[in-house]
Amino acid sequence: MTVSLPALDRFDIVSPEARADIHRRYREMRAHGPLHRFTDPFSGNPAWVALSHEAASEVLRDTTTFIRDASLLPGAKPRPPGPRGLEMITGDMVHRDPPEHTRLRRLVNRAFSSRVVDGLRDSVRTIIRELLDAVDERDDFDLIADFAFPLPVRLICEMLGLPASVLPRLAGWGTDVLADDLPRMLNAANGLRELIDPYIDAREAAPTDDLLSHLVHARTVNGERLSRTELHSMSLLLFLAGHETTVNLLSNCVLTILSEDGVRERILADKGACAATIEEVLRYDGPADLASVRYVSVDAELHGVPLAIGDRIFPSLLAANRDPAVFADPDRFDVDRDNRASLAFGAGVHSCVGSRLARMEVHEALDALFRRRPGLALAVDRSALPWKPSRMMHGVLALPVRGR
Repeated sequence: MTVSLPALDRFDIVSPEARADIHRRYREMRAHGPLHRFTDPFSGNPAWVALSHEAASEVLRDTTTFIRDASLLPGAKPRPPGPRGLEMITGDMVHRDPPEHTRLRRLVNRAFSSRVVDGLRDSVRTIIRELLDAVDERDDFDLIADFAFPLPVRLICEMLGLPASVLPRLAGWGTDVLADDLPRMLNAANGLRELIDPYIDAREAAPTDDLLSHLVHARTVNGERLSRTELHSMSLLLFLAGHETTVNLLSNCVLTILSEDGVRERILADKGACAATIEEVLRYDGPADLASVRYVSVDAELHGVPLAIGDRIFPSLLAANRDPAVFADPDRFDVDRDNRASLAFGAGVHSCVGSRLARMEVHEALDALFRRRPGLALAVDRSALPWKPSRMMHGVLALPVRGR
C-alpha cells in the first residue's frame, strides 16, 4: 500500500511572518496531521517537522533511529571540505552521536553541575544589580539590550575567563550563528574563533582557574586532549548554551508576566511562585523551537507515516509543548499546571547542558526586576514586537518596557 506524503511547504514555518505568530501556525497544521514537510532554509533540502509530543519525544530520545551525524548513514560518502567556520558550527558535541557525544559531554557537564551553578549565584546577583542600577534613572528601556542580553553574556565570559572588554564584539553573534543565513553564521563563528584563540594560547602556556583553561587541559577517558577545532566548537557551543537560551527565556518570561492577568501579583506576593512561572513559560512559550536536525538511519515510521533512510526530521519543541493530547487546554497559561512533560530543553542525551544555569539566572533576574520595578509595563503593543526570524530560537529582538 502506497502512502501519500504531505505536500512539501504546504505550510510556511520559516518566514519572519510565520515566526511572529508560530503558535497559530502550528495549531493550523496540527488539524491536518502531526507530521509535515518543509524546505529547510539552511540546507535547502526537504525535511520533516514533528509537531506531536509523542513524535518529538521519540525523535529526541531514540539515538539509534534518529542520528545527528549524517556521515554515519548507510552508504554515506565523505563530505567535501566546507567554508571556513562551518566546522565550528557542525563539529561540536550537539552534532555527534554516542559514544563520541558522550566523550565530549562529560567534559562540560561539570561546568553546569548544581554545585557550580549555585556557586555562580552571587555573581549573577551582582551583574543583575549593576544592570538595573544602570537603567535606574530611566523610565523607558529595552529589556533585551539593557538587561536580558548582557546578563548571560557577562556571566559566560566570567565562566570562560574572558575580560569584559570583549563584550562589544560578542554582540549579535549569538543570534547570527543561529540564523538561517550561512554567511551570517560563518561570520559569527569565525569572529568568535579569532577572539578566543589568543586566550586559548594563553591558557596553554599558563593554566588558570576558569572553564576555558579546564577545557584546554582536560583529558578524555582515552587520555586525549581536545583538538584546537574541538576547542573552537566547544567555546561556541558554551557561548550559545550559556547565552542565547537565557536571553530568550528571560524575555519570554517578562513578556508573559506583563501580558497575563494576575501573574505579576502572584510572584510579588509569593517568592516560590517565580519558579512555577518559569516552568510554565518554558512550556507555553519556550526559548527554542526546532531542535537540531536528526537523520533517519533505518526505515521507520511515525504516526503511521513512513520515513526513509536519510530523511531529515526536526522535532518542534514549541508545538510538542502545546499538544492537547498531553497538556489540557494547552494555549492557556496556567502557573499551577503539571508541566513535567515539557520538552522545552529537549530530552535524552542531547538535552540542553545549560538548562540549570538558565533557570537560575532567570529566577534571580525576575525576582530582582519586579521587586525593583513592580509597575513595569510594555511600552509598545505586543503585536508590534519584532520576533527573531529563526526556526531554531524563539524570542523577540527587542522588548521596550516602561514604568516602575
